[in-house]
Amino acid sequence: MANEQFFFSYRIEKDLVCLDRDEHHHLSRVLRKIAGDAVLVSDGKGMLYQTEILHVGQDETHCRITGTFPLAGESANKVSLAVGMIKTAHWEILLEKAVELGVYEIFPIITRYTVKSGMKRERCEKIILSAVKQCGRSRIPELHEPLPFSDLVRKKHKDPIYICDNQEDYPLLRTGGTPEDCLVLVGPEGGFHPDEIRLARDAGARPVVLTNRRLRTETACMLTLSRLVV
Repeated sequence: MANEQFFFSYRIEKDLVCLDRDEHHHLSRVLRKIAGDAVLVSDGKGMLYQTEILHVGQDETHCRITGTFPLAGESANKVSLAVGMIKTAHWEILLEKAVELGVYEIFPIITRYTVKSGMKRERCEKIILSAVKQCGRSRIPELHEPLPFSDLVRKKHKDPIYICDNQEDYPLLRTGGTPEDCLVLVGPEGGFHPDEIRLARDAGARPVVLTNRRLRTETACMLTLSRLVV
């Protein structure tokens, strides 16, 4: 199913689906779908629908739901990333690959060594949606607004928190064991300041190391997700 192309719609009511705007344009003008064709539609919240096209209009396409696939393409556990913001080109790669590797949600954080504290939300959301379609997920990971590192770690988190650092005496972040929901903190270029490590530890975060090599932020995120997402 991951190899099949599908569409997104927030206009789903009972057994009917409406595709509009970009989704309608791609279906009708690019793929030239017609009434009677079968297409997959996701609500972006974890439900994938098998549908049959009823009518392709000028501005909208209407479909009838014929089957459901809950959590299609989703992971067994929820791994969230809190990432120190980095330069735009690297940030966009990070978003794309994190989605493909199964990230649950992303918190952009502003740290002591952050070089860029803003992001173009519309552009980021397009990258995320494109990656979701490419890898066959049924849920769109949430991208939160940037927030200071201290605000994030002081929030109440019900799941374990790991903070990545390159200290040799920290335990290695490993795979295996029972899959768990968790939040992983990854620093920007330059990593986390020692005061941030202390603050995170005081909030209950467990320091871990990914490798004995220095990694780019986006590479560290990919390695983290590849080890933890099941």
